[in-house]
Order: sequence, then C-alpha cells, then structure tokens
Amino acid sequence: MQKKNFVLPKLSINYFNILNLLLVCFPVSIFIGTGAINLIVFLICSIGLIMFSKKIFIFKNNKTTSILFLFFLLLFLTTIIDGIRYPENNNVLKALLYFRYFILFIVISYFVKSGKFNLKYFLISISVCTIFLSLDIIYQFFNGADFFGFVGYGDNNTLHLAGFLKNEYIAGGYIQRFLIFSLVLLPCLLIKNKSFRYTVPVMLMSIFFSGILFSGNRMPLFIFIFSIILCIILIKEIRYQLLVGTIFCVTIFYFTLSTQERFKIYYESFYYNAKAVVENINDFAFKKYPDLEKNKNNYFVGEIFKGNKKYKEYELVRWGSGHPVIYLTAIDVWKDRPILGHGIKSFREKCKNKLHLPNRVCQAHPHNYYLEFLNDVGILGIVIFLIFLVLIFRERILNLKKIKVDEKLILYCLVIIIVSELFPLRSSGSFFSTQISSYIFLILGILGGFKKTKIN
Repeated sequence: MQKKNFVLPKLSINYFNILNLLLVCFPVSIFIGTGAINLIVFLICSIGLIMFSKKIFIFKNNKTTSILFLFFLLLFLTTIIDGIRYPENNNVLKALLYFRYFILFIVISYFVKSGKFNLKYFLISISVCTIFLSLDIIYQFFNGADFFGFVGYGDNNTLHLAGFLKNEYIAGGYIQRFLIFSLVLLPCLLIKNKSFRYTVPVMLMSIFFSGILFSGNRMPLFIFIFSIILCIILIKEIRYQLLVGTIFCVTIFYFTLSTQERFKIYYESFYYNAKAVVENINDFAFKKYPDLEKNKNNYFVGEIFKGNKKYKEYELVRWGSGHPVIYLTAIDVWKDRPILGHGIKSFREKCKNKLHLPNRVCQAHPHNYYLEFLNDVGILGIVIFLIFLVLIFRERILNLKKIKVDEKLILYCLVIIIVSELFPLRSSGSFFSTQISSYIFLILGILGGFKKTKIN
C-alpha cells in the first residue's frame, strides 16, 4: 500500500474570521489594560473600514446612526469651544480620537448584520474569563492570595479583592458587566443536555454572586441584583433556574455576613452611610457653614471639624460617602454651561473652581454617567444620547414578533446589559474612558446590527 503524505488543512483566513478572533480577544484585553483594548478597537475599526468602506459613512437613511453621529459631533464641537476659551485645558485631540467609538459601533453593526458574527466563540471567551476571575477571587478570599499569589487589600472598613487584577479593584464590575452572557446565553444556546440546562445557571449564578460579593465592589452587587430581576421578568426560558439561584445567593450572603465580621461591618456601614446621606443631603446641600467657608481654600478643612456635632451633616456626607459631594460639585459645574457643556473630560479641571467646602469635592469625573454627560455635552448632549437609545430599543422591540425564540433571547440579554450599565443611580467610572466606552459601544453595536447570528 502506498503511503500517503500528510497534508495540512487549508486555513480559511478572511476579514470576517479576523473580526471574530478580535471579538474573542476583547474580554481578555480588559484584563491586560487600556493598551490592549485600544489595539483591539484599532484593529476592529481598521478592518471594518476596509470591509465596509462603501457603506460605513453612508447613514443618511439611518436615523439611529445619524443621531449617534450628532452626539459625537456635539462632543467634539463643545470641546473645541472650551479649548478656545481655555487653551491650557485643550482636549480637542481627545475628542477627535473619541470618534473611534462611533466607527466601532458602525463596524460591529455591519458585521452582525452580515450574519458572519460567531456568537458561540464570543460567548465561550466571555464565559471562560468571567468564571475564571470569579473563582480566582473566591480562592483569594479563603486562601489570602489568588491562584497567582496576589494578595488582596482591605480591613474592616475597606474590603477589596481583585484576583489576578492585583491593584485594579474592578473585578466585581467586570464580572457584573459580562455575567449575563454566561449566565443566560451560554446554557440556553450552547448546552443541549436538559439536566445541565437546569443546574449550570444555578451554579454559575452562585459563582458570579460570590465573586462580586467577595470583591468588595458594592455597586456591581446592586446592579447584579437589578439585572437578575430583569432577567426573571423578561426571560421565561431561564426564570425557574434564576429563582433557585437567588435562594443560593441569599444563603451565601447571609452565611458570609454571619461568619465574617469584616463583611458585616463593611456592608452595614454602606447601608447606614447611604441612609444617613439620604436623610441629610438636603440640609447639607443648602445649609451655610460660615466657619467652614472661611477655610474654603483648605482642602482638608473637614479634619478640623470632624466629630463636631454642629457639623454632623458635613461629616456624614463628606466622610460617610464621597459620591453625593461629588454630585453636588458636578451640578455646580454644569450650571456654568447647561446647554452645551464644557467638552470631553473637562470635569477634572472645572471642578477646581467649585471647591467651596464643605459641600464640594474635585475628582477626575463625576462618578455618574448622566452627570458626566451634563458636564461634558450639556442638556443637548444627554437628550441626543437618550433619543439614540430610545430609537435603537424601539427598532428592536418592534421586530420581536418576527424573530425566533433564540434570537429573542439574545435580544433580551443585550437590552438588559445596556439598561443595567446605564442605570441612572449607578456610581460609575468615566463613560469616556477607554474600557467603558469600548464595552458600551461594542454591545450597542451588536444590538444595533442585530438581525441574525451564527450560533453553531
């Protein structure tokens, strides 16, 4: 018998395959850092410009895309105006580079519309990353160090675990942002065994909840609960599993607070500080403190009066929770230019003029997406962005009756992810940061191009 030569199979390498590979790498890039994310976004945009060169800037008949373009254009123009008035704070280049996320949205939309988007590998990548990070944090909680030997940071008042992210205490936010893909779509679309379809979501929900809980990121824990409620309401295919998973999560939370004193102190302090802020914020915002105003140029003036009953509202809000104070500062900055705003990433400079203690604090950003919109693009900008969201949701909801069950499941998950991310009361990072903008406009792009997907 004649011996056959071994021949390597031909690899089908094309732009569609490359885009799928880049999307598979996207969840991993967030672990690596902004450099990796920017590289992934750059490659996606570059390849997309080549693939869809004849279509990409022709959106005159697409109201949704046109409205989004207006948002980016307004952001650029307001930044130019502010740069002319204050040359030392010129962020025009940042505003110009930010257009890459508009291109990212269009490229992903066209890619999904083409039917070449391989959801299966995207889901697997997200699931592996999210599950591994959650398990790493759980291991770090019980062992003191994670799989790679990184030690968490925290005491009775501050509790933070980040797993292999080391000093980047964003693990809880990462898990929360990606868990819906793994929790809902992975078992419903890729797992064929019926028994596994019931057990896997419950197991994953417990793992994700524990990861967020042990990370010490309290807002992601709240958003996690909010997301699960939306899933239970909208997605009947997995409603029973999520309800059972909720019982497990409540048990984990109760057991943790009962056995771990530092967790009890940490989460109880969060509750009581939040309650105190709500009860005293009005008095705090409007009451005059002449003694403090005399020392308004002293950033640490709060230490002078800390513990003084006369200034209880000041202490509760300024030191119990910093966010309300930042929000008050953001409102003050926004009032200076309410219609158009000050341009991209302007808050870090403008807030310096609002340090009227005790009720003003300067930060890099307002820690709330909507207040950041008001500061950077004003009322006009936030209205345009909200119109964009309404249009993109409306277009998809109107087609619900025409799409298949699996496609409806995907659509619900995408909507829940966006609604959870843009929850108005969410304390957040900067919307215009590399990590958050890449994530949001990637998901919006998938939603915007949603028509059909390749599962298998």
